[in-house]
Amino acid sequence: MEYGLFVSEVRELPADPRAACGQWLHLLPPAPLRALYFGSEFCADLLPEPAQAERLCLWAAKEGVEAVLLTPMLHGGALERAERLLQSLDSRGLAPAVLFNDFGLLGLLRHRYPKFRRRAGRLLNRGLRDPRLSQQTAAGDAGRGEAPGRLRSLLAGYGVEAVETDPDLEGRYLGEDSAGMQRVLHFPYTAAATGRNCLIKADGASSGEACFTKGLALPCAGLCRGRCHPVVRPDSAAPLWRAGNTLFYQVSETGAAAQLAQADRVVLYERPAA
Repeated sequence: MEYGLFVSEVRELPADPRAACGQWLHLLPPAPLRALYFGSEFCADLLPEPAQAERLCLWAAKEGVEAVLLTPMLHGGALERAERLLQSLDSRGLAPAVLFNDFGLLGLLRHRYPKFRRRAGRLLNRGLRDPRLSQQTAAGDAGRGEAPGRLRSLLAGYGVEAVETDPDLEGRYLGEDSAGMQRVLHFPYTAAATGRNCLIKADGASSGEACFTKGLALPCAGLCRGRCHPVVRPDSAAPLWRAGNTLFYQVSETGAAAQLAQADRVVLYERPAA
């Protein structure tokens, strides 16, 4: 097993990657850091600028670990923005692995940017991740179920080298039959819900009417970068956080232990990040 670490800026890396999730040390075995993850899986407005992506790729190379660019679902002109980012990195001789959540981007990677290794993102897993059920459902039956297996086979046929996921309530997505792909778990925050509407962007706009009637067209100032906010809901006892356009919760220890055992790599987060 090995670790990845989500980063947003160049900084001193911990001697032990598990320091990012100190309270979970009793579940996390000692293992080396092999990858730095950066970018966004949930919001196209948070894709890094080329200069930032280049800086983080060079830092990863200096540290002797893999650089992995996170990308979200890409609506509207976001696919073109993502391609411009790839073009910029390619022109500088940089080729991080790209974690995709959009099949349009997968097509670009296959046909125009084959040197960028392909990794399937968390949003491709449609497994149940409802925090209201997380305390009632124990993860189990790992590797069973037909739908995850069919998806893994499809992705392997497209040259994808890894499947990456949050813990889900069924524990089936990573499975035992990985079709030769690396199995990766993102930990300890699970994305319960995400969408194109962003309350934080709306809150930063000047007009309440513009926020909620024209919110998708508003430019994004990136007010959520590096920030998350606790959320209290009467229908959920689980601690919740909002980071950008995404609602997260912390996975239960029972669910985590079962799925950590399936993972070839665990990507650690110090805080929820969209």
